[in-house]
Amino acid sequence: MVIIYLMIYALWKKKRWPIYTAIFCLYVFSTPIVAGNFFKLIEGTAPRKTPTEMPSVDAIVVLSGMINQIKSTNGVQPEWADPDRYFGGIELFKAGKAPKIIFTRGQLPWGKTLQTEGDILKKFALEQGIPDSSIHLTDNVENTADEAKAVVKILGKWKSIILVTSAYHMPRSVQLFEKQELIVKPYRVDYKLDQLSSITLMDFLPDADSFRLLNTGYRELIGRVIYYIF
Repeated sequence: MVIIYLMIYALWKKKRWPIYTAIFCLYVFSTPIVAGNFFKLIEGTAPRKTPTEMPSVDAIVVLSGMINQIKSTNGVQPEWADPDRYFGGIELFKAGKAPKIIFTRGQLPWGKTLQTEGDILKKFALEQGIPDSSIHLTDNVENTADEAKAVVKILGKWKSIILVTSAYHMPRSVQLFEKQELIVKPYRVDYKLDQLSSITLMDFLPDADSFRLLNTGYRELIGRVIYYIF
């Protein structure tokens, strides 16, 4: 947004310095060294846990946000974007950490697909041998706040959950689920940063992936601020 505002200002005032500033910002924000360190503040440095380290709870809750639905010669075909949430939930269930697993029926308000993400994930889970009686789906939801409220309806008197979502998305998710008076045990997956890599010359060269990573972190930060205020 800063870069766009600078370009608009440059055209409006017919000045060169905003253009140079915009180019400089684009370079800096697109370098892995800058984008990665910014995203590290959003994602945190907590290592990924194994299922055996997690306590037993009433339910495993897997948040939506990992499936793309595309056109195919045989109708609509689901494809994985970030499958770690799904496989993390399945691993926990097979490790005996809860008697039920809950998938959320995530669907954006402008989405045109007939199936929600939860319906697709249930089909995959059944194919992997998870009993139908152990799989629960929420009502249709559009965001994380909706997911928290929908999960509470399913749990009823049960209160303890293992929450499975992307590492960068976890702090906001935990806040929203704890607001519903649930006991939340976070299970972070889908780490975006390679925590084992060292700094090289390539970290100072801009690339599109780093700029996209910074944008993801920026949007998550805005979400946290909005939820904190309201």
